[in-house]
Amino acid sequence: LTYAKHSLRTHKLFVGEFYLLVLFAVLGMFILVSSTNFIMLYLGLELLALSGYALVALDRDAPLSAESAMKYFVLGAIASGLLLYGMSILYGISGSLDIQEIATAVAHGQSMAVLAFALTFVVIGLAFKFGAVPFHMW
Repeated sequence: LTYAKHSLRTHKLFVGEFYLLVLFAVLGMFILVSSTNFIMLYLGLELLALSGYALVALDRDAPLSAESAMKYFVLGAIASGLLLYGMSILYGISGSLDIQEIATAVAHGQSMAVLAFALTFVVIGLAFKFGAVPFHMW
């Protein structure tokens, strides 16, 4: 944040909006790492992602900034859809979105093929959101 101050002044960007968006991103990170169920994990991830989209589009005068933010948003929306689809299948298997209860249901011999299918969607959705190789766009 200290290094961003000079860059924000140089590019004549809105300092207050930048710091607020960074704080929302940090809040999303805190929610993400402290979650014990998939709903809180998803909410933390989306708060982090939405703050990131806004930070990418912060330079309103640059058309490349708006284009990049839109591409990032579309990719994030597709990733969210995949993630939510996988979570819904996990809910169908276990009857809960709590990570511990899903682990218990899996340990009691639920369908492994359906579980692998659901986890594939969850992992692909998370990999797109995190920008992991080979799911990144740059």
